[in-house]
Amino acid sequence: MGRKLGVAAASTLAGAAALAGWIAVNAHDNEPPGAPADGASQAAPPPPPAPSVTPEPADLPLTPLAAAPPTPADPAAGLRAQDAARSSTAGAGLGVAVFDRATGTTLAAADADRPFPCMSVVKLFIAVDMLDHTPGGAPDQDTADRIRRMLSHSDDAIASALWSSNGGAAIVDRTAERLGLAGTEPPQNPSEWGDTRTTPQDLVTLYRHITDQMPAPSRDLVLDSLAHTTRTAADGFDQHFGIPTGMSGMPWAVKQGWGTSGSEAAIDSTGLVGPDGRYVVVLLAKSSTGSYRSLTGAVTDAARSLGGTIGSPPP
Repeated sequence: MGRKLGVAAASTLAGAAALAGWIAVNAHDNEPPGAPADGASQAAPPPPPAPSVTPEPADLPLTPLAAAPPTPADPAAGLRAQDAARSSTAGAGLGVAVFDRATGTTLAAADADRPFPCMSVVKLFIAVDMLDHTPGGAPDQDTADRIRRMLSHSDDAIASALWSSNGGAAIVDRTAERLGLAGTEPPQNPSEWGDTRTTPQDLVTLYRHITDQMPAPSRDLVLDSLAHTTRTAADGFDQHFGIPTGMSGMPWAVKQGWGTSGSEAAIDSTGLVGPDGRYVVVLLAKSSTGSYRSLTGAVTDAARSLGGTIGSPPP
């Protein structure tokens, strides 16, 4: 299990107001989705069609994170999410973690220490590694623009360039060692960054590092990018599966992943959900490549099943 980061109260309070600005109101693209796979070592089958209506984050009242009432843990929520995913895709494996930043408690978990393919979620590792090694956490404008597009549009070309120029697999090793991510490993083939493996618990730790430990310029850049995740990715894939559709009544800021590696398909939906980014939600799924087309729906169903755990209204 990855080490849980300690969160100072002052840091949490300072970050809450800034989080509200990123997550509350964000416009998202409504372009039609295309077909390519993302962050994969092999070409994947065409993705499923987009839903006819684009879900968008709701403009909900935002309350200070520290003043939020407690949310009770739901030990069965993770298992319900797994059942929901398997109802859509038989045999799908799903790792689940839901963490309440206001109370510092895990609300739901299932296979949270099991490694899954990162696909484009590894772009968070690329961005965090670069920014953590930037003096003051404030990159120059060109670098900031590249990071922003890599995250919001899930741009593979930018990710590949930054991966190569910053040490490739060493990015994952450095971040895992620095944050204590015990279940995170770089790809066996260093050129295939999407084959990086991580666990739901490690991604909770990574998101807590972003929200509570990174300098404000770095934190703002990453979370603003995730809050403006476009409907259509740079490769044409519909990014609004999982959290954006299944928890569409809540504010969100997400990093998604999709693709295939050998005989394995993977779909990941991760991010911050709720007022002030209160909840870290991680859903990592994998199945055989023959089930790739249905796996986005499985992750969306899993996200929808978790709505009651975090007080999300029915989509």
